[in-house]
Amino acid sequence: MKTIVRWTAKGAAVGGGLFFALSMYRSIASGGPSMSHLNPIGVMTVIGVTVGALVGPLIGTIFARRSVLTDEQK
Repeated sequence: MKTIVRWTAKGAAVGGGLFFALSMYRSIASGGPSMSHLNPIGVMTVIGVTVGALVGPLIGTIFARRSVLTDEQK
């Protein structure tokens, strides 16, 4: 798998998982049943997946450049 696709998938998984967890926390903290907040949870999860997929390759590039810089300094 190409590096950019791998970082996109990792970013989407982390972003989606993080936004899903935060949405579930807010749903539970509100005191109501989670099923009544299913639409906002889904929307926030989709936003998290999208943001994560966009930011993932940027973070991967930063890590790659840093590893090249540390390899050159050795």
